Amino acid sequence: MWLTGFDAPSMHTMYVDKPMKGHGLMQAIARVNRVFKDKPGGLIVDYIGIAQSLKNALGNYSGGDRSKTGINQAEAVAVMIEKYEIVKDMFFGFDYLAGLKGEAKDRLAVMAGAMEWILEAQRKAAEKETSAEAKKQAHKRYSDAVLNLSKAFALAASSDDAKAIRDE
Repeated sequence: MWLTGFDAPSMHTMYVDKPMKGHGLMQAIARVNRVFKDKPGGLIVDYIGIAQSLKNALGNYSGGDRSKTGINQAEAVAVMIEKYEIVKDMFFGFDYLAGLKGEAKDRLAVMAGAMEWILEAQRKAAEKETSAEAKKQAHKRYSDAVLNLSKAFALAASSDDAKAIRDE
């Protein structure tokens, strides 16, 4: 249905889990990559390796279009590590690593503590702000950082660096 051209709502992410090629692949990517209001583009998460099919489909287009296909894996990993460090720094002083192992009750206790840690940090940061918008941003800082990390992780998920931080 997403590929037939009906008036679909704006999509941000497409997860590719079946083979596509040619115009069908190009059309699917175009549906996700459309700009809309404050949406600058889309994210294609490739689970099966369609990069070569995309390059073949782009063979019908200009050299400039072909050169913009895909992303540099090293750049994706660097961004992911940067976003990971930002989120990790938000937990400075809190031992969340105990939540990665142990029994379920122990993991839940760490998770509850982590939520309280972040909420308290957001409250303190918001207290320091003077404008309503800045206070709102202080309360959104963690969720925005985690969202950015999730997006970066999706781009670099097959790398060894991503596998090393996956559980954390």
